[in-house]
Amino acid sequence: MPVLRVRKGKNEGEAFAVFSRKAPTVLGRSEDAEICLDDNRCSRKHAQAILVSGSWHIEDLGSSNGTQLNGEKVDRSPLRDQSTVQIGNTLLVFEETENLPPPRREIHGSRLLDTLREEGCVFVYNAFQAALDRQVRVDLFAEGQAPEGELLDRILAAVESTSKLKHDLIDAAVYPNFSDGSRSYLVHRSRGGTPLEAEFDSILAEPLDTRLGLVRQLLSITLTRCELPGICYPLSLAQLQIQPGGGGGRTLSCAALELPTLVSIHDNALHHLGAYTDYLPPELTTGENSEAPALDKALAYSAAALAYYLLTGAPVMGEGEASEILEKHRELKPAPANLIEADIPENLSDLLGEMLEKDPAARPSTADRLDPVLSSIRGAAEEGELHGDPEPADGHPGEAAEQLQASGPLPPLTQPRLDLKTSGPRPLMESTQGPRPSLLKNFFSLPFWAALWAALFWGSSKVAEILFTAFNS
Repeated sequence: MPVLRVRKGKNEGEAFAVFSRKAPTVLGRSEDAEICLDDNRCSRKHAQAILVSGSWHIEDLGSSNGTQLNGEKVDRSPLRDQSTVQIGNTLLVFEETENLPPPRREIHGSRLLDTLREEGCVFVYNAFQAALDRQVRVDLFAEGQAPEGELLDRILAAVESTSKLKHDLIDAAVYPNFSDGSRSYLVHRSRGGTPLEAEFDSILAEPLDTRLGLVRQLLSITLTRCELPGICYPLSLAQLQIQPGGGGGRTLSCAALELPTLVSIHDNALHHLGAYTDYLPPELTTGENSEAPALDKALAYSAAALAYYLLTGAPVMGEGEASEILEKHRELKPAPANLIEADIPENLSDLLGEMLEKDPAARPSTADRLDPVLSSIRGAAEEGELHGDPEPADGHPGEAAEQLQASGPLPPLTQPRLDLKTSGPRPLMESTQGPRPSLLKNFFSLPFWAALWAALFWGSSKVAEILFTAFNS
């Protein structure tokens, strides 16, 4: 992932992700800019990094003070690795490739395999836990970024919620003593699998029954999380994993806790996480909430937006810049899902419409409304195909947790923290499919055209008969 790293200026030391997508990455003073710079000599929308024929370019957007590349004023020019970009008083360096820090070999009994992602101050790793003899996931706060105060209390409450959690599709924490700066991490069970985001195009090519099965699982996850305050917060595509299920179906899963999400909710800045752009409820799109949002209603909205995307192949608010999408969440009502995909059950389409209401109080998030629809969905992944976690061969999870506690304190991170800001639009995923059949398309079917031609033939015959009679009278 290319980055622009600030070498000089008020944002010095920060690194901003430059996404490979059709939409450009805008740099400027405006809060709507993907790379927002604290610089009075910088225009609101000063310049943009844009991908042209596979190469990155920097382009000035008619700024007052101009844009310099390697000391030369430019309108548009190619970027090379280690090129410098001067915008106002801010000097940035373009780094063609930037990898996340390699994981330490082991963290408190979990052997780290690879880095999944870094969001804010939290690293997310794939790992293997010998005590459980299985793959796990580790969410780890960067060195010096351990939570404290109210945030720590919120995380502890979330961990407590997972101790009550029993759900085939949600991976609970197996190490329950996240408590202080020396142990600022969580270990989750994990089924492995593939991020749903990476498989999304192939999922959209699956039959509707398969996608209905996944939506059924998604709503089941949503209902369970709505009942547990500590883990009740919006979902995004990045949080879900997919793996083969029984009978050739597919199974969704997710971690019970998302530390990056909890941190962003605490800071009232969830809209800065690009992964949420397509799924963020209106009340969380600005960061200006005077009251704490009802997180079960926020979760209902995000789950409905995900389900809508899975079923129709179209983001609920369409494509566009992050700021445009967030504005649409606040202002626009989406079209009914079964208007885009005619075979979506009407009761499911109606439910998604209710869950996408702008008024949080109008969104259903309880079993009395969701259960009847869940029961009626007949997808490829039935409940009988969903399998829970196997118990570890050497005992039960409690023994594993005790082994984790006995393995000593967490060694500190030695890698420098990469502060990637990904507040701009998420990378677009282009579907390989064409538009799905609509009600209008179904209307213009063979019987319709047959009837039309019959009517025209009958009409023309009558006209010919009248004219023949008139000329021979």
